[in-house]
Amino acid sequence: MSTLNKDILLYISQEFGNNSNPLFSCLLTNKLWFETFVSILWKEPWKFLNESQERVFLLFNTIILHLSEDSKKLLTSQGILNLSSLQQKPLINYISYCNKLDLNFVNIYIQLLTGSSEEFDYQRYFIEQEIYKLFMSKCLNLRYLKLENQCFNHQLHHFPGANTCLPELVHLQCTTNIDSEIFFGLSLICKKIEKISIISFLNENLGLNRLIDVQENLNYFRFEIDRFKEKNYKRKDNCKGLGNSIMKHSNNIVHFKVTLDYEIDFPPIEFYQKFINLKTLSLYNNGRVRNWFDSRFLLLNCPKLEILQIGRISQFVLSNIISKTEGSLWYIRAGYTYDENQSKELIRTIYQYCPDLCNIYLVIDDQDFEELQQLLMKCKNLFEIILQSHKRGKLMSNGSILLDLLVRYAPINLEEIELVSNWEITVNELEKFLKNWAHRENPLEFRIRHVPSITDEHLKILDTYKEKGIIKLFKNMEKS
Repeated sequence: MSTLNKDILLYISQEFGNNSNPLFSCLLTNKLWFETFVSILWKEPWKFLNESQERVFLLFNTIILHLSEDSKKLLTSQGILNLSSLQQKPLINYISYCNKLDLNFVNIYIQLLTGSSEEFDYQRYFIEQEIYKLFMSKCLNLRYLKLENQCFNHQLHHFPGANTCLPELVHLQCTTNIDSEIFFGLSLICKKIEKISIISFLNENLGLNRLIDVQENLNYFRFEIDRFKEKNYKRKDNCKGLGNSIMKHSNNIVHFKVTLDYEIDFPPIEFYQKFINLKTLSLYNNGRVRNWFDSRFLLLNCPKLEILQIGRISQFVLSNIISKTEGSLWYIRAGYTYDENQSKELIRTIYQYCPDLCNIYLVIDDQDFEELQQLLMKCKNLFEIILQSHKRGKLMSNGSILLDLLVRYAPINLEEIELVSNWEITVNELEKFLKNWAHRENPLEFRIRHVPSITDEHLKILDTYKEKGIIKLFKNMEKS
């Protein structure tokens, strides 16, 4: 019975999300609740800080109490801690519950404690060293490591306990401007990383490439680059080493996400033919490199693709990617596409190659309604549809015809509709649509985003049908 109760408590805790207040109140209920919710709070304590300096200090004051006597004496001798003000060690080793280590928050705390002046660099080094040493010795099963501070210069694998703490690491989020030797050190211990997220690329990092090389089951790779965030970026910088390391995992990688801001030799050209086991593909660029972007991803071949999220790419290239799939694609987000004259062909490709489609985001216009009707009729599992108008400025797409198509031809499973941008919808047509939707079994979730034709009269109609139960949820996404 206690096992069942604990399972229920864990399930309930998921409903609280990042709101720590209910979790704190649960600590005082009884021993079972205390043990359960302490483990939840300390699994990833950083997510409850909410950019609050007070919470940062409270958290790290507790962390400092876990330091060994030798560490406390060292920090006191350096004028960092006041030994007389320190309380006794906690009765519970809270650090042991932590399996997600975000070094950014360690850096934030130390900056708050010492300031940013260079004269305190030696103090910062010592307190960093002792905190990282603490986590390496007390964390029993670290699963996630966020390593983004270019000033980080501690060899984690040398700390006592690293051989116990680090081997089960499964997710690394990092930048390439970290000292290469740190990644070389991690490569000696960490062989089971499944997810690597590189959120900033400034240069090749041989240590990071080596760390990628030695992984046994790397199946998720995320690569982001933004020249406006990276002042020292080099246009068309060489990523050959990183690309070769990723290529070694071509059979295992099933989730691949790329966000590019300028032309760069990544992924290597061979990538487009070898990553045939991809299930999730996310591709974004800012529009400045769209021709280069299109030419690369026109070669892509992902027959097993299930989820496709893509932005600022031509509809022709998008159609080409979809046409090479084998029927497993069920989720498509295709925002900010261009080559509007290809939209009919794109929709046709979708309903021909995606029989199990459940969720779709499309940019369409009035001339696409005939093909949209076919999509609604052929994709029987469609649950959510988001439709963005191609029109710009004062031009409006015919939202009334669109609503008529949706209510007449949408599959029975469709429950969520979102309209984005310039749709012209009259009050009468909206009410007619909702009256007809009332004959369906499932109530509707209806969302709008940047639809200028929606007035207070429209909102009154929507409220009325929400009260009747025809609409289960209405969201104006501009205000949410």
